[in-house]
Formats: sequence, structure tokens, C-alpha cells
Amino acid sequence: MNAVPTAGPSALLRPTPGTRGEGTTRRLPDGSGPAIAVILTAYLLPARLVFPPLAAVGRPAVVLAIVLFLWWSLTRLHPRLAVRGRQPMRWILAGYLATLGASYIAGLARGLPPLEANGADRAMVMAIGGAGLLLILADGVLTRDRVDRVLRWFCWACGFMAMVALGQFALRRDFTTHLNLPPVLVFQRDVIGFDDRGGAGLFRVAGTAGHYIEFSVLMVIGLLVAMHLGRYSPLRRDRQIFTALAVLQAGVIPLSLSRTGVLALGAAVLLLALAWPLRTTLNVMAVGVVVAAAIQVVRPGLLQSLRALLVAGERDPSVRGRTEDYAFVAPYIAERPWFGRGAGTWLPELYQLLDNQWLLTLVTTGWVGVTGLVLLFGGGIMVAGRIRRHAKLTRDRDLALVLAVAVGVTAVSSFTFDSLHFSTYFLTVHLLLGLIGALWRVTRAEPTNEGG
Repeated sequence: MNAVPTAGPSALLRPTPGTRGEGTTRRLPDGSGPAIAVILTAYLLPARLVFPPLAAVGRPAVVLAIVLFLWWSLTRLHPRLAVRGRQPMRWILAGYLATLGASYIAGLARGLPPLEANGADRAMVMAIGGAGLLLILADGVLTRDRVDRVLRWFCWACGFMAMVALGQFALRRDFTTHLNLPPVLVFQRDVIGFDDRGGAGLFRVAGTAGHYIEFSVLMVIGLLVAMHLGRYSPLRRDRQIFTALAVLQAGVIPLSLSRTGVLALGAAVLLLALAWPLRTTLNVMAVGVVVAAAIQVVRPGLLQSLRALLVAGERDPSVRGRTEDYAFVAPYIAERPWFGRGAGTWLPELYQLLDNQWLLTLVTTGWVGVTGLVLLFGGGIMVAGRIRRHAKLTRDRDLALVLAVAVGVTAVSSFTFDSLHFSTYFLTVHLLLGLIGALWRVTRAEPTNEGG
């Protein structure tokens, strides 16, 4: 494994017209190193570890992402630094941010108590951080090798989170309490810890994530990327390593005892199987059977408990609570249907917890905000679909498919918990969308110094 890349810009040479028809060179910022730094701090450090003065937005990964937004903004001010050319993800992001900003203004207009005002500010700061990560990837990762570089480090980060979860489950010890590095960081709240579920001494683990559901879906996304690298890495050794990482991440998904993770995994594999060759599908299914058998041997009762959770339906208190939320929020939606009560203003300590990001978006940002979120997820999937149709290389088409499915998984999983409240999940969504933008530019050989 290579050394951790630095966050500074590296030289990327691009020919530009000279005064006598000769080419000169232009150095453009490299976004892969800074993006990897965000990924590593998001996945390797516990989700509730923050800089004390910054509270909820003080996660190191979020702070770095905000710095990336400032960096990207500064590059746009200088023609020798700006990465220009068409980039659909910029417009998709701009549309989403516009709906979020409109809701923020609508919230301020109705007058916000201090706690809600703080929540609204947090939502906007988080949005800036997510935008920074997306834009630095879409406009700063300009070669296919650098796209793979980001993917590889993302896989290693997911593998670390999986190993932490496996250690938690095997030893019933929470190692995340010892990851408060550097010492200036503090835990905003207690780490997520363990949660008994399913009886028979079973308990849930979340690795370094902020919630069990978040952990399970992140592992599904990491699994998808690892499977792609396991198939298309140029070296046999790398293919074996990433295949092993894929098996590891598939094996820890049940440890969250989350219905969402199991359903997300099933949906992702089903969608990929529709496009994969039959042999690949059969190989994946065979590995899945082996992993399931190993889990059954090592921890009898775990898979049965998951099955019981999946078929419980309305008998499960968490499912019943989610369905009851609709009646509770209906008056709030009817009161402000278009722009909502204001982004980030629905706080569990003031109202109640809504385990449904789409419903939460409707309450806080109205139908305009829901439209913006559909644009963000749907636009990314559509761009990935166009890449897959026009890409010349098989590995590019496969990566476009994997990214589209991963974004779809994040969108559908958001029906089961307030997903965008969790910063690792939030940053991962923008990571996927930014990689779609980078792959779009790379596969279309889009000029980077012309146009707007």
C-alpha cells in the first residue's frame, strides 16, 4: 500500500495554445489527495469526535471538506488554476443548493428560536462541506488513474471500519474510545457503543460510524467499490486484495443487525446482476453463500435474527414508529408545504426523531427541497447512466454502473433513517457524486481549459 497522499496540489500538465502555435503547459490542482484526506478522517476517526469549539460541524472530515470548498472557489478566480469545461455535476449541485438556500431563507423569515437557528446554520455549513468534496473531485480529479486512486483509498478506509466492527463483535469491546486523535478532539456525545437486539445475546455494532444503519449502508457501498476493483485492478495481487476486502465488508453487514443493510445489499446485487455477465453473477452468489455459511457457523442465530427482523413488519416497534410519524408531521407539512420550516430546524429534542430522510426533507424544506434532493440523487444517476452508454472501456462502464447503483442505494436507504444528519454518510454521498463528475470528464475527454 502506498503512503498516504498529501493534500497539496500536484502538477497536471495540460497543453494550451501558445503565441506561435506552440504548446505551453498549465498546472492544474490535483483534487485526489485532499479528497482522500477527507475520506480517511471520516472513516478512520469515530463519527462523534469533534473540535470542541465547532460542536456538530467540528468533525475533522467536515472541516477539511469546507476548506476544499474555499480552495475550489479560489481556483475559479484565476484562469491558470481554474478547471473549466462542461461539468453537469456542477449544475446539479447548484440546483440542490439553491433549493436548500431558499428553505433556509424561508426559515429565517418565519423567525427561529435559538436552537432551530443553530440547526439551520449547521445544515448550511454541512452543505458547503459536501459541495467542497463533490466539486474538488469533479473538477480536480482529471485522469482515470486518479479516479482509481481515490477508489482504492476509499476501499481501504471502508476495510478499516469493517475491521473495527469485527473486533467489536468478536471481543465485545469498543475500540473507538481510544481513537481520539489528535488529543485536541473530544467526543461530542458518547460513542455509539453496542445495542442488544434479537435476543440470544446478540448485539449491534457500528464500527466508527455514527449509527448502526449508517454503518450497514456504508459497508454495502464499500462492497460495491471493492467488487469493481477486485474485477478490474490491473495487477492480480490487487484483484485478490480487493476481493478479500469485498468479502470482509459483506461479512460485517449482518453485524449491524439492520434491516436496511440487508435490503440495500440485496437491491444492489440484484441491480448489478441485471448488467453483469452470468458467470460474474454466479461467482458472486457462490461467494455470498460461503460468507453466509461462515457467519452461521461462527455466530449461530445471527442470520435467523435478521430474518425475523425482516418479516416482523408492523409488529416491530421501529417500523410502527416510522409509520406513525406521517400522522404526526402532517400538520407541519400542511402549514408550510413549499419551502418547509427551514433546513435543519426539525430537532428531535424539540419535536421527535424522524427515521426517514425524505419525510424530514419534506417537513424542513418543503416540496421545493424534496425536488432538490431528487435532483441531487437522480441527476447523479442519470449522468452515470450517460457515462455507461458512451464509455469505450469495459471498466469505465462497470464503474459508472457501480456508482449509479451506490447512489441509488443511498437514496432508497434514506427512507429508513435521517441519513443526511450523519456526516460520514453525508460525505460519502457527495464522494460518489463527485466521482461520477470526475468519470464523466475523463471518459468524454472533456477539455479542461476552455468554456465555462
